[in-house]
Parts: sequence; C-alpha cells; structure tokens
Amino acid sequence: MLKYADKMNLTIRKTDKTDAKLLAVLGAVTFYEAYFETDEPHDIANYITETYDLAQIESEIEDTNSHFFIAEVNGSAVGFAKLRENSKPECLKDEHTIELHRIYIVERFWRKGIGRKLVDKCLQTAKQKGYKSLWLGTWDANTKAQEFYKKLNFTEAGEYQYYYGEHFTTNLVFKKNL
Repeated sequence: MLKYADKMNLTIRKTDKTDAKLLAVLGAVTFYEAYFETDEPHDIANYITETYDLAQIESEIEDTNSHFFIAEVNGSAVGFAKLRENSKPECLKDEHTIELHRIYIVERFWRKGIGRKLVDKCLQTAKQKGYKSLWLGTWDANTKAQEFYKKLNFTEAGEYQYYYGEHFTTNLVFKKNL
C-alpha cells in the first residue's frame, strides 16, 4: 500500500543560502505547532526567536558541519531536517556518527509519510558521508516523537541533559546503525 507521501508531488532538496528566510519561518511555525500545548509560552517564544533568527539560520546554512533539507509538496515547503556533523553525546563518544539535529513537519502534513522520507534522505546522506550510525535527541516527554523513531527502527542509546527555557530537561538519545 502506498503512503500518502508516495502519491503526492513530494520533493526533498538540499538548501542553500537563498533558503534562509524560508527555513527561519518554517522552523518557527513547525516548532510552535509541535510544542505549543506542552511548553510554557515564554520558553517557546525565547527558543524560536533565538534558534530561528535569520542571522542564526544563515550562519547554520554556511556552517560546513550543517546540512539542511527542505520537503516540498507541489512546490510549497512543508518540513525540513538538519544533519549536524561533529556533534555527539557522551553515550556515543566512540562511534562514527552524525546527528539528526532537527526534523519538523507542518502540522497539517503530519502522518503522511513526509517525516519518514526526510529521515530516509538523512540516512542516505549519512551513508554517503561514510558514517556508521545516525543519532538524535528527543525530549523524554515527547512520546509521539519517540514512537515515530522506534517505528523507523531507531533504538534508545542513552540520554543527556538539555538546557531549555529556565531549566534543564532530559533528552533521550536514539540511534540507527547504517
């Protein structure tokens, strides 16, 4: 049975510096949609204004350790992913691994297979770069994301503390061998 993502006109492309404004807006919208019901409004606002500031996004796009991909349906951006090289938690310190640093989809496109396609693109890129695994961190209270990663055969590998808002939270580390 074909997934919705297989039936629509979905493309995934690597970004360049001309995509900075689009990524900043897409990041702000998708992060808000993902967390507005579970996070404090001030924490969300602060995170969005710091993380998806245009200058910050431009800097990340220019960083040779960062690789962004945008998912588009019929030419409209509906999600993105970011791979980050030279970043790993203590529990994976001895592995040749790359981080899936961000992956977000516009809410009305959730559960349509787009996230899976973005992850597939990241896995393919990681393999091409010679990595042995791909890892990611997700908030320990985000069970929806954890279920998604487990469905894609990621396994839990540890945890780390992450400063968010006014406090530290626990992020679970998931990884997938390539």
